[in-house]
Amino acid sequence: MSKLWRSVVVFAAAIALWAGFSPAVTTQAATSSVDIDASAALAIEAKTGKVLYAKNTNQTLPIASMTKMLGIYLVREAIQSGQLKWTDTVTPTASIAKLSQNSDLSNVPLQTDGKYTIKQLYEASLIYSANAAMMLLGNAVSGNQTKFVDAMRTQLKTWGIKDATIINATGLDNNEIDAADRYPNSTDTDQNQMSAKDVAVIAQHLLNDYPDVLDTTKAKEMTFSEGSDTTKMGNYNLMLPGLSAAVAGLNVDGLKTGTTDRAGDCFTGTVEKNGMRIITVVMHANGSGDDKRFVQTGKLMNWVFGNWKAMQVTTKGAAVTGHERLTVVHGTKASVPLAATKTLTVYVPSSTTADDLDFKYIAHLQNKLEAPVQKSATAGTLTVSAKGDDLGYLTGQASESVTLTTTKGVKRANLFALIIHGVSEWFNSLF
Repeated sequence: MSKLWRSVVVFAAAIALWAGFSPAVTTQAATSSVDIDASAALAIEAKTGKVLYAKNTNQTLPIASMTKMLGIYLVREAIQSGQLKWTDTVTPTASIAKLSQNSDLSNVPLQTDGKYTIKQLYEASLIYSANAAMMLLGNAVSGNQTKFVDAMRTQLKTWGIKDATIINATGLDNNEIDAADRYPNSTDTDQNQMSAKDVAVIAQHLLNDYPDVLDTTKAKEMTFSEGSDTTKMGNYNLMLPGLSAAVAGLNVDGLKTGTTDRAGDCFTGTVEKNGMRIITVVMHANGSGDDKRFVQTGKLMNWVFGNWKAMQVTTKGAAVTGHERLTVVHGTKASVPLAATKTLTVYVPSSTTADDLDFKYIAHLQNKLEAPVQKSATAGTLTVSAKGDDLGYLTGQASESVTLTTTKGVKRANLFALIIHGVSEWFNSLF
C-alpha cells in the first residue's frame, strides 16, 4: 500500500465522522442473501473452512499487499523450526535500503549500515505493510528475493494452490522493485495474483498454525526505531476497535489490507463473535468512499453472523441418535454400542433445525462387525451437512465427519453356540 492511499483513506474517514455520519456498518438484519460490492468476496469459518458466503471466488485477481500474509507464514515457519530467532538481526542490501526510502510506498526507513531484528521487520510488515521490511525478511529466510519467491510458490503448491502468480514478496507492481531484486524473466507489468479462495487458504493457515499473529495485527499502532530513524506506524486496518472504520459489535483483530491501482481496495479480515471466528476476503471493493473495502467487509461480517450459527451434532464419548449400535456377527452379543470420537460442531444457516441435518453413515464391513470385536475399534464414519447448503468447504469437501468407535468389546462365541445359532438361522429360513 502506498502512503498516498493511506492518507486519502484516513482523511476521508475523518471528514465523514466530523460531518455526522459514521462509515461504520450498522448491524444488518438476517436475509437470504447479500450483495457485496466488490470484484470478489468470500467468508469462511476459520477452523473448519466452512464457506459462509461466496462471490466470484475462483477468479484470479491482483492481491497487492495481502501477499505479505504468505511471506509472514514462511517467517513464522522459520522461527518455529529454529532457523531464525526473533532477536536475530539482518542488514539490508543497497537496493532494499533504496526502496525503503521511497515515500510514495508503505515503508519504514532502512539504512545499509543498520541492523534490524526479525521482530521489528515482522511488526512493520504486518502493521504498516512495510515493503522493504518484508523483502528483508525474505532475505533472512531464503538468502535472496528469488529464493524467497520460490519458497512462497512451493508453499502454495503444498496447500493445493495451483493458479496463483507470485513474482515478488510484497505485492507491489513489479516496476516498483529494483532490477537486482526482481524475479528472473519477470516484467514491469507483472503482479501477484490469486483468487479470493486462495487468499482465504493462506489466511486460514496463518491463523490456525500461528494464532498469536493476532497479537500483532490487532495493535493500533507501534513505533519503529533504529538509530536516528523513528517511524510511528498506524495500523492500515481501520476496522480495529476505536479506529475510523470500526463497526459496532465487531471486534475485528486482523488481518491484512492491500492496495494498488490494479488491485484496488482489498482486505482480508477476521473477527470472532459468539464463539465463531470468521475470515473474510474482499477484493477490489467498489462503492463510494475511500473506506469502501471496510464498509463491504463490515456488511459481509454482519450478514454472516446474522445468517449462520453453530450447531453441535455429536458429543465426544456419547452415542449418536440413530447410530447407537452396530450388528456383530458370530459374537457372544448380537450388537455392540458405538460412540463418537469427538464433539462435532457444524456451521449451518440460522434457520436450520435438527430435522434439516443430513446424516450419512459409512459403516465398516457392510454394517456388521465380525467377532471378536475390540473396545475402541473403528466402526464407521458419520458425515453431517445441512440440507440445502451447497456452499461446502474451502477444501472442496461437502460435509463434516466424525468417526464412530465401539465402547465395549464382544468376544467370539464358542463352537457350540455357533452351531446352535447356525441351526436356528437355517430353520428360520424355512418359514
